[in-house]
Amino acid sequence: MTISYEKLWKLLKENKMQKRDLASAAELSSYTMTKLNQNRPVSMEVMLRFCKIFHCDIGDLMEVKEED
Repeated sequence: MTISYEKLWKLLKENKMQKRDLASAAELSSYTMTKLNQNRPVSMEVMLRFCKIFHCDIGDLMEVKEED
């Protein structure tokens, strides 16, 4: 299984935000941003911060894909 944050990046564009804006608003470290950019898992706490920022559910930010 792999994680995809494509929905998160789409939300950023829709809200005219840049990744650095998101990192600042969610108080993320550069390490966490690197993990997001590489579609690696991040903590539930981080995902909940995003939900609060965008007023959405976790499923609106990411998806888990089955590998072939």
